[in-house]
Amino acid sequence: MGFVGVHVLRGRAAPMSSALHVVHRAKRSGQGGIILITGEAGIGKTAVLDTVRAEAASAGFVVGMSKADEVDHVSPGMPLLLALRSGRTPLASSKAFDDVNTLVDQPLLLIDRVCALLEEVASCSPVFIAIDDIQWIDRLSRLALRVLPARLSGLPVVWAFTARDRSSGLAEELSGGHFDGVPVEKLVLGPLGLTDLLEVARDWLGHIPADGTRRMLEGVAGTPFLAVQILEGIARARARGENEDQVPAEFVAGVRRHLTVLPATAAELVRLAAVLGRPLTFEDALGLLPDQPPATVSDLIDSVTSSGLFVSHGSLIAFRHDLVRETVYADLSDATRRRMHQRCARYLIHAGHSALSAAPHAAAGGRSADDTSVAILRAAADEALASMPDTAADLIVSALALTGPDQPGYWDVGIRCVDILSRAQRSAQAVHVADSLLRKAPPTEEAARIEVFAARALWLTGRLTESVGRIDTVLSAEQVSAPLQARLRASRALAITRSETAERARAEAEAALALAQEAGDRAALEVSHLALAELAKNSGHHAQSLAHFRELRAIAGAEYLPAEILVLQLLDRYTEARSLLDAARQESGSQAEAVLPSMLHAQMWQDFCEGRLEETGADATALVTLGSELGNHVYELDAVSLLSTLELYRGDVVRARALLTPYLTHTDVDDDVRSPGLILMQGWLAAAEGDVAQALAVLGPLLYAARDGRTWWPWWPGWMPMFARMALAGGDARFAEEAAAIAGEGAARNPGVTTFEGLALHTRGLVHQDRQMLQKAADILKAVPRPTARAAVADDLGRALLAEGHREEGIAHLDRAWQLYHDIGIRTSMLSVQEVLRGAGVRRAQWATGAARPASGWQALTRAELAVTRLIGSGLTNRAVADDLGLSPNTIGTHVRSIFVKLGIHSRVQLANALHRRDAELSGQSPRELRTERPHLGQTERSRSSST
Repeated sequence: MGFVGVHVLRGRAAPMSSALHVVHRAKRSGQGGIILITGEAGIGKTAVLDTVRAEAASAGFVVGMSKADEVDHVSPGMPLLLALRSGRTPLASSKAFDDVNTLVDQPLLLIDRVCALLEEVASCSPVFIAIDDIQWIDRLSRLALRVLPARLSGLPVVWAFTARDRSSGLAEELSGGHFDGVPVEKLVLGPLGLTDLLEVARDWLGHIPADGTRRMLEGVAGTPFLAVQILEGIARARARGENEDQVPAEFVAGVRRHLTVLPATAAELVRLAAVLGRPLTFEDALGLLPDQPPATVSDLIDSVTSSGLFVSHGSLIAFRHDLVRETVYADLSDATRRRMHQRCARYLIHAGHSALSAAPHAAAGGRSADDTSVAILRAAADEALASMPDTAADLIVSALALTGPDQPGYWDVGIRCVDILSRAQRSAQAVHVADSLLRKAPPTEEAARIEVFAARALWLTGRLTESVGRIDTVLSAEQVSAPLQARLRASRALAITRSETAERARAEAEAALALAQEAGDRAALEVSHLALAELAKNSGHHAQSLAHFRELRAIAGAEYLPAEILVLQLLDRYTEARSLLDAARQESGSQAEAVLPSMLHAQMWQDFCEGRLEETGADATALVTLGSELGNHVYELDAVSLLSTLELYRGDVVRARALLTPYLTHTDVDDDVRSPGLILMQGWLAAAEGDVAQALAVLGPLLYAARDGRTWWPWWPGWMPMFARMALAGGDARFAEEAAAIAGEGAARNPGVTTFEGLALHTRGLVHQDRQMLQKAADILKAVPRPTARAAVADDLGRALLAEGHREEGIAHLDRAWQLYHDIGIRTSMLSVQEVLRGAGVRRAQWATGAARPASGWQALTRAELAVTRLIGSGLTNRAVADDLGLSPNTIGTHVRSIFVKLGIHSRVQLANALHRRDAELSGQSPRELRTERPHLGQTERSRSSST
C-alpha cells in the first residue's frame, strides 16, 4: 500500500479493528470467515483491504489477491483463479493452476478441484483470499464464491471482498451476517468527515490547508481518493510556482486537463485503455496503436505515466484509480466509444485472445449489419455454452440483434439463437425468438430447423400439445429434408411420451428411429433413443429402457450415464451400477464428472436402495444445495422428496411435511414432472398423520391411471405393498386389488428381476391375506439387495403367522424384521414391530438400542458421521475422505457440517481436539498421553479409521 493508502485510512479505525478480528480469530481457532467491505468508488475500500491483507500475511497466512474487471467480466473464473497465483508464495503451483484452469468449461469439477487445493493448503497454514470489486465478477466466479466458503468453513480460510453496491449480486447475498453458516463481518465505509480530510491535507501539504483548499475538500463529499487527487494537484502546482487556487475542484476537469497536455497519440492510448477496461501490457499498447513503432509507444507510455494517469505494476500499466478510467470512459462520445470498442475487439482476436474476451467489445461497438461483431459474438456464445449457458444466451441474443433478414447468415444466427436459448433452459425466450423468426417467413428448411429447437424448449416448458401441433404444421409442408424430418419426428415422439398412450407413443418413436437411421442423422438418432428410453421407463419395461440408454451412451457419450445407472438399479444390477459410479468418480476429468448433479442423484438412489439411509440423507442434502446453486430443480425436488421420506422413517411427520410444503407451489419444475412425486408424498403424509381416507383419495387418481405409461412411478419398487396396506386399513378393496394387479404387471414386464417378482407376491399375499404367498415372497426377496423389501415382507409375514396362531415362527420373522429396520434406520416400522411383539408377550434386550438418537453430542453422530469424524480428525481433506469411503466430496462436506453442528464446534482443529479428548476419556488416559501414542496425521490413522 502506497502513501495515498496510508492517508485514506484516516477515520477507518473501527472497521479495520473488526476486520483484523476475523483474521486473528481464524488464526487462533481455525474457523473461517468472510469480510465484506462496501462503499462508493474512491471511498477507501482497496486501502482497507490492502491493510488487512498485509496483516494476514504478517500473521502467517498464505495470501491470494485479485481484482475483477468491469469490461473483461466474461472471462470465466479469472478473479478467483488469479488469486490462486498471486503473491510471492502462491496458493497454487504453476502446474496445479494449469490443471485447474483447463476446467473452466466444467464449473462443478473446477470448484471441486479448487476446494481440494485450498483444503490442502489450509491444513498446513491459514489462508487469506482477497478479491476487489466483486460487483463485476463473472458467473463462474460468483458460483464458486457462493459454494467454497461453506465447504471450507471448518478450515482457517478467510475470504475478503470489496464491492461498491450491497444491493445486488454476491454482495447482497453476503449482507445477512451469515452466509450458509459462515460468519460475515460487514464493513460499510462512509464518507470521511471534514476533520479527517483536513488532517489528511496537513499530512500531505505539511501545513494547515488554506481556505481555498478547504473549500475544495468540502466539495469532494468525503471521498478520500478525490481529496488526495486534489491535494496532489495542489502540491504539483506549488512545486511549479503556480497559484494553488488555480487547481480545479472538479475531478473530471482535472482528468481532462491531464489529457489536454498529452500528445494526441498518447491521449488516444489513454482513451483506448479506458475502453479496453483492464491493465495493459506493452504488447497491448502496440496492438492498439499498430501504426506506431515500439520506441514511440514506449515514449507515449512514459509520458502518460509521468502525467499521473498511469502507474506501472511490474510488466503491466494501469490507471492510477478506477475513477480515472471511468471518468475518461464517460467523457467519450457515443461514436468514439463504439469505434474504440470495435478496435479493441479486432485487436484481441488478432492477438489470439478468445472470442469471449473480445465479446464485450463486439457487443458495445457493434452496429446493425456489422458482420465482424456478429461473428465474434456467435463464436463467443459457442465458447461459453458448456460452462456458462446464460452468458452464451446473452451473447447470441446480442448477435441476433445486429443482424436482419436481408443479411447473409441471418437465419443461421437466428436458429443458433433458439438452439442456445433452449440449451440454457431459457425456454420461454427461446419460443419467443422462434416465433419472431417464423413471422419473418423463413424458407421451409430454415423454418423446420427453427421448429426442431423450439420443440426442445416446449418440451422443457411442458407445452406438449402446442409442440406437437407446430411440428405437424411443418411436416405438412413440402421440401423438408430427410434429416430434418427425422429430427421433427423424433421430437414429436418425445413430446407424446407424456401426453398420449404408451402404444401410440411407441409407434411414433419407432417410426422416428427408423427415419433417423435411414437419414443417418446423429441428432435425430439421439432424440429417438431418448424418446424410446423414456417410454420404456414410463411403462416399466426397464430392460428395454437400458438398451436405449446404452445406445445413447454410444451416440452422446456419458451425458445419459446417470439415467442408465438408475435403470440398472431397477433391474437389480447393483454391482454393475456401483462400478459405473466408482469409475465416474475416479475419472475426475471425464464428462460424467462434469454432470455431477445427475451423478450425485444416481449415487443417492444407489445408497437408498441398498439401505444406507445415512449416506442417502447426506447425498440428498448435498443435492438440494447443489440443485439450488445451479437452478437444477428437478434433482432438487427428487432429493427433497427423499429427505421427507427419511423424516417419515424417523417418525417426524411435521418435519417431513415442512420439507415438502415449499415445493408444492414454489418450483420451476413443470407440473408433468413434479406432480406425480408430490402427490405420492402427500398421500403418504396423510396416511402417516392417520387420515387413511384422505390418503386413498389423493392417491387413487394416480393408481388408476398407472397403466397408461405416461410416468415412471408405478414401476418403482416398494409403492404397491405400501398401497395395499393403506387400502386394507381403509377398507378399500378396489384400491387394494388394483395395487396387486399393478405389482403383477411390474413383474411381468421385468421377467427375471427378483425384486419385481417378490414384490408382486408380497402385494398379492397382503391383499388376499394369503400367508403361503407371503412366505414365498419372503423366500424370493431374501436374495435381493434392497433391505427395505426384505424387512417389509418379514414384517407382514410375521404378523400373518401370529394371527394364525403360529407364535414361534411369527416371532422369528418379526425379530428379523426388527433387526433389518434397526440396521437400516426405519424407526417408525421398528417401533411398530416392537408393539406387536409386546402384544405377544415378547421383550428383547436389544430394543434399548432402538431409543431415539439425541440431537447433540457424540451419541448424536451416525455411523457414517463417526467414520468421517475419524478421518477428518486425522487430518485428511474432504477429497481424501471421499476417496477412502467411496463417496462424493459434496456428501463428505454435508457430513462435516452436520458433525460440527452436533458437536457444537466450528473448525477441524476443534474437531481433532474433541476427538482426542473423547478417546482419552474412553481409554482412561489424558489427551496429552494419547496424543503421544499415535500420529495426528498419516497413513496409520487413515487406515485404522477406514477399517473402523
